[in-house]
Amino acid sequence: MEKSIGFLIVEDELMIAEMISGILINAGYSKIRIAETLDEAIEMINQVVPDIVLTDINFGKLNTGIDLGKLLFTKYKVPFIYITSYSGSEVVEKAKHTRPSAYLIKPFKEEDLLVAIELAIFNSKNSVNNQQPGEIMIKIGRSLVRLNYNDIKWLESAANYTTLHLVNNKKIIRMPLSELIEQLPSGQFIRIHKSYVVNKQHVSETSVNSIMIGDFVLPIGRTYKDNVLIFFKNFFS
Repeated sequence: MEKSIGFLIVEDELMIAEMISGILINAGYSKIRIAETLDEAIEMINQVVPDIVLTDINFGKLNTGIDLGKLLFTKYKVPFIYITSYSGSEVVEKAKHTRPSAYLIKPFKEEDLLVAIELAIFNSKNSVNNQQPGEIMIKIGRSLVRLNYNDIKWLESAANYTTLHLVNNKKIIRMPLSELIEQLPSGQFIRIHKSYVVNKQHVSETSVNSIMIGDFVLPIGRTYKDNVLIFFKNFFS
């Protein structure tokens, strides 16, 4: 079945670009364009805005795929995925501030690319600006799991992993808390501590130093206290 999503692949190595294009075609996608330079990519985007962009980072010049990522996020509002051989912390740090939908390291698995694309498209269509309650699609293991915002009680950070404490169970995903919170509505979720984000709909009690969800007491970090007080002002009034 043909899928009507429009792709732009930005890659200066034509062999890699054609390999990615082949993966997309085999998955049922047909609207695929390839740009070998950043200037060509911007020209193509200005002609027809794609639904999603897959871009390399290194183009051997002053401007990089990260510069393109900034434009895609701020100007064009198009979801994009970095596909690169760079895994150094400095590059990743710069890249994450452009809010990519995913960051894949070459060589990558075909299934990882297709899952990342599906997540990017879903989350773009169901962005945090949509009416609540909404949904988020998250990769857990090799499966895509659709969760309602209201089913998430709180999130707990553990380095590059996040534990989702849900209404009926809990799940662990390989995604830093700082990235996951960007996909959740800020009017419903708030970070109260470097390790915790809570859903206000499940908060049963608050104090100056902690928040209670059911029988669990979560601490409020000192650097987050002012924002938390404002967010929960009705509880403290």
